[in-house]
Amino acid sequence: MKRIFLATALALLLGGTLAAQTEYSVTIPSKPHPVTTGHLNLGGSSPSGGSVAFNSFYMSVDGRPFIPIMGEIHYSRLPHQYWEEEILKMKSGGINVIATYVFWNIHETEEGVFDWTGDRNLRQFLELCRKHQMYTLVRIGPFCHGEIRNGGLPDWIYGRPFEVRSNDEGYLRYVKRLYHNIAGQLRGLYYKDGGTIIGIQLENELQHSAAPWAFSYPGQANEFTVADYDADITRIGVSVQEARSAYAEQGTRHLAMLKKLALDEGMVVPLYTVTGWGNAAVLEGETIPVTSAYPYPFWAEPSLSPFFLFKDIQRNPDYSPVRYDGTQYPSFCAEMGAGIQITYARRPRVAPEASEALMLRTLGSGGNGIGYYMYHGGLTPQRPGGGFFSDEPMGVPKISYDFQAPIGEYGKVKPSYHFLRIIHLFCENFGANLAPMGVTLPATNAAITPHDRETLRYAVRSDGKAGFVFLNNFQDHNERVDQSVGGLDVKLATETIHFPAFTLKRGVSAILPFNLPMNGLTLKYATAQPLAIVRTDGKPHYIFYAHEGIVPEYSFEGKKPRRVVPGLRSSFTMRGSDGKEFIVTTLTREQALGFNQWEDGFCITDATLLREAGRVSLQSGRNSFACVLPASAKPDFGTREAVAKRQGLFTEYTVEVPAVDIRFEAKAVGKRHYTFRMDKSQFTENLSDILLDVDYVGDNAVAFIDGRMINDHLYYGNRWQIGLKQYADEVSEKGMYFYFRPMPRDASYLIDFDKEKLPVFDGPTLCQVSGLTVIPEYTLTFGL
Repeated sequence: MKRIFLATALALLLGGTLAAQTEYSVTIPSKPHPVTTGHLNLGGSSPSGGSVAFNSFYMSVDGRPFIPIMGEIHYSRLPHQYWEEEILKMKSGGINVIATYVFWNIHETEEGVFDWTGDRNLRQFLELCRKHQMYTLVRIGPFCHGEIRNGGLPDWIYGRPFEVRSNDEGYLRYVKRLYHNIAGQLRGLYYKDGGTIIGIQLENELQHSAAPWAFSYPGQANEFTVADYDADITRIGVSVQEARSAYAEQGTRHLAMLKKLALDEGMVVPLYTVTGWGNAAVLEGETIPVTSAYPYPFWAEPSLSPFFLFKDIQRNPDYSPVRYDGTQYPSFCAEMGAGIQITYARRPRVAPEASEALMLRTLGSGGNGIGYYMYHGGLTPQRPGGGFFSDEPMGVPKISYDFQAPIGEYGKVKPSYHFLRIIHLFCENFGANLAPMGVTLPATNAAITPHDRETLRYAVRSDGKAGFVFLNNFQDHNERVDQSVGGLDVKLATETIHFPAFTLKRGVSAILPFNLPMNGLTLKYATAQPLAIVRTDGKPHYIFYAHEGIVPEYSFEGKKPRRVVPGLRSSFTMRGSDGKEFIVTTLTREQALGFNQWEDGFCITDATLLREAGRVSLQSGRNSFACVLPASAKPDFGTREAVAKRQGLFTEYTVEVPAVDIRFEAKAVGKRHYTFRMDKSQFTENLSDILLDVDYVGDNAVAFIDGRMINDHLYYGNRWQIGLKQYADEVSEKGMYFYFRPMPRDASYLIDFDKEKLPVFDGPTLCQVSGLTVIPEYTLTFGL
């Protein structure tokens, strides 16, 4: 129910930037969300007495509701010497489950010969995950996709007299051998053995999607990696599939066989998953069907997606219809498109705000597990003897697999990394409250479409007594307007919680709590977003942050509402019903973006933070580091001089490392060729990397060292940056050279460019190289 207070003329007078002020209300059911137990053949225990369990709505770890935040990283797309550093970045980003594909063709390029060495050393990667207490989910195929040649099926499988991705005995003979070899890498690392492997994904998008075989001729239609009986229902990419396969039972039987083969090889884990979207095959009761959401797909025309509208996502999964009853499973999204791969023909650009809004919408819709594809980009390896493992028929880059992921292909974090961490921290600290809470959608939700810019998009998750209001004012491919909310009433069975007026700025997503228990005292409502719970001077310390347009106000039961000015000096103390004190601090949005939390502490910094064994390392493009720690913390900066400034309960430290002036040589050789050289001696202990920044506008660019392609780039409006540390020896000895190709005026991918990113042509083509420069990435390590 809503009531219009301001005339539409006022909105027009303000240039259409502010929606008319409206009041909203929603009535919450008094009964908690129903939960079914004992019907899923899932779960397990560890030797130390730990447990992982699943009911129809959420996952539990050691008996406590748990929201898995899963980030995809492909070990075979990264140099193994940097795996540990990147795992630590993911952990600092709030990821608690690492997912990775095992690409069959990368490990068994030659029939019968498996390679698990170097960048293919799966066991070493999983041991590092265990070292840093990161749960892992291994996607064992045999078909994977992942924009890899043949979707991961080896070339030598093509044309053999059997049906792939089926129970054909000829195919299963090879799958058994694959699973046997994978199991050898996983042995002893399972949760049941005290390891951190908690999950296995079987197959991928069976009876929904496939990759093209890499054996077609120019002008010939692609063949796809599916059994003949599935050819007619196979899709390109992730999409809605209305038609259900006439051979659906074969799909179910194949998944059952794959699980049996995995179990026969000792791959016993608490969680088995299958991709369940778009009428794909599922294995009911034995696996959890996971969902996905890609608002910027390269396989479809640009359009407003439904993925920023709240819904009951358990009853109505994205890309429905599906083959399972969603109410019997937790809603886990395994492939949330916080980024997207670009192709030659299509180059969507994902706004960083989209990632935060997408996750918040999914949680607010009842999602109880989040997974990102990809969370960390990488470089697709080249085939032994020449050629590429990339999915060339689909037009993806030969090597680059940056995916616009929160962590890029060279380990550089992007704005989406910080935007998402805000939500990850919320799940880590308040997920046990949230996971059992059902979804309530307001009546206004029924009429909202992706084009609607006026109606407030919100949902409530609640157990009937307490809960969280989820708000979103972002939409892909659409210019939003500020929304002026006259008030929001949450009607419970015994009371009504009234949120005072606020403005939800365009592009903003927010979570507001009500009836939140805080050390024996009830927070009736807050117009600030919960972020974390830490301890300061032995007291519980609740960290919130403020959104622009929403004045932070706290109303505790029996107390007058209290407004604060966000910042490090905003802290105030309350006394719980037990007489013990706790602290509340409200950060600014900028401070919240830099909030890092670990078991016994926290640090606020705009640098990338890695923590291991009592040491903290910061990485930044500036040589001056600023970090905020609890006032009681005792950082040890060694010989570095630190300037300390007390800020309420915190101390802000500023530390500088010597600035460096990187010497390099970049030369234009004609209009489309450049050479680059830099001496490796400039990689000093104060640098974590040196980025080569390539500023150009064109169709694409390619980088080589001594005749070997090391990376390629399809221009999509962003500058190209290459991390040099992995090439330091070669660049110093042999140099690097570049080749640029001109962009045609009628390029198909220009439909994906924002107006401000559209190139200006003065002829039929455009190729403009403004130059190459280097950016030092500094590092600072201190004890804590």
